[in-house]
Amino acid sequence: MKNTWKAWDKDENKRFIILTDMENEPDDSQTMVKLLMYSNEIDIEGLIAVTSCWLQNDVFPESIEDRIEAYNIVRPNLEKHAKGWPTREELMSVVAGGQVGFGMDAVGDGKSTKGSDLIIKAVDKDDPRPIYFSINAGANTLAQALWDVKRDRSAEEVKKFVSKLRVYDDSGQDNAGAWIAYTFPELFYVRNYPQVYSLFGPELNQGPQPWKPLNQYQWAEKNIRTRHGVLGALYPQRIIFSEKIREGSCWFWFMDGGGTTGVIGLVNKGLYDPEMIEWGGWGGRFSREKRFIEAGESLSRNDIDESAYTDALMYPCAADSWYDEDEDVAYGEGLFIPLWRWRKDILLDFQARMDWCVKPYDQANHHPRAVVFGDDTRTILEMDCEAGTTVSLDGSASYDPDGDPLRYKWYQYPEAGTYKGKVPVNNDRTSSSEVIIPEDAKGTTIHIIFEVADENPVVALKAYRRIILNVK
Repeated sequence: MKNTWKAWDKDENKRFIILTDMENEPDDSQTMVKLLMYSNEIDIEGLIAVTSCWLQNDVFPESIEDRIEAYNIVRPNLEKHAKGWPTREELMSVVAGGQVGFGMDAVGDGKSTKGSDLIIKAVDKDDPRPIYFSINAGANTLAQALWDVKRDRSAEEVKKFVSKLRVYDDSGQDNAGAWIAYTFPELFYVRNYPQVYSLFGPELNQGPQPWKPLNQYQWAEKNIRTRHGVLGALYPQRIIFSEKIREGSCWFWFMDGGGTTGVIGLVNKGLYDPEMIEWGGWGGRFSREKRFIEAGESLSRNDIDESAYTDALMYPCAADSWYDEDEDVAYGEGLFIPLWRWRKDILLDFQARMDWCVKPYDQANHHPRAVVFGDDTRTILEMDCEAGTTVSLDGSASYDPDGDPLRYKWYQYPEAGTYKGKVPVNNDRTSSSEVIIPEDAKGTTIHIIFEVADENPVVALKAYRRIILNVK
């Protein structure tokens, strides 16, 4: 069999709408800053301020607009570093507010809002691409849009509308998410709890070490908030001091935004496909076996009554195991690991982008390119191969636009493929490698990740390519 490859996906932007309870707490403002700093990699079609269990009776779209105004000030410098940045006017046109009320009590006939109308308009647009929703708060504005569509359209039209939705719900912060999943069981609905709160949320000395590898508070103060333009200055800290502060005890909660997970996966092209939730990447990894996931599962909240919707089925988080080479720590199977494993890369990527706000091109770092088989795109690749053979993978054409030296790494991602055994990878720290396909791998898939890292002395960046081996 001749080993030929093909591109799995298109190197194109994903359509995106965020529902966020701005002014509830700093993490939503943090997420909005980060989203704007990646807005050249996503087609933003909705920035909607909504309520949640933490903010039940008000919405603050003006807080989104404040950050757009700050983004507009640094945008001319961003354009020196990359293409595709949306204009102030384009972003302002998709800002809206949702229900001023909590959960399904605020949903029904006559309760439409600018936010729900904006969602309907976006989904109805003549664009075949699905729309990815990051629900970082309550879901009732999306529920209102679906309520109106269900009331006014035929069953076939509703089915077509629902088929374009991809929902990533952070924890469930009202009962509207459960209503959506219950009412539209065919809808693509992920409810994420551990991979939101375990990535940046735990306090010091609890679970994995959340202040490593960069020390969140000091890192954000130096690399995001100060001397990085007015947008960086709007990135709030969130530090909670305990009574034992003299002993160095304090909490660094959501220093990178509680809603980061719904945003960051979409920009990580070449590694993550948000349609294939079981594959993993910067957006986390999830199971294809739907189940009911209680709002804020394990948070012991009693202010969200989902008792009428317990038959609702949602995609839950999946678990990974991982060895952290930097810290020399092996993590056993855990639900937080599918995001934890990329944490340092995500932080450094954001840091480099914040430099783009104020630095000229030659004083900032830019992403290397992971070129596999001469393909200089950011797509996932797929190959057919035979069990018991050796597959050669060529990344020798990879390069760095700044001329920085490169480091290479090839490795198996066992949880992503259907073959769960260990797959030997030879020459795994060079630009080209060899994968030894086990004899017993016939009929399975093997996922190989190619990482290219530049050795920039200020802030290192990585590019990724996923190669899926279909073993015949």
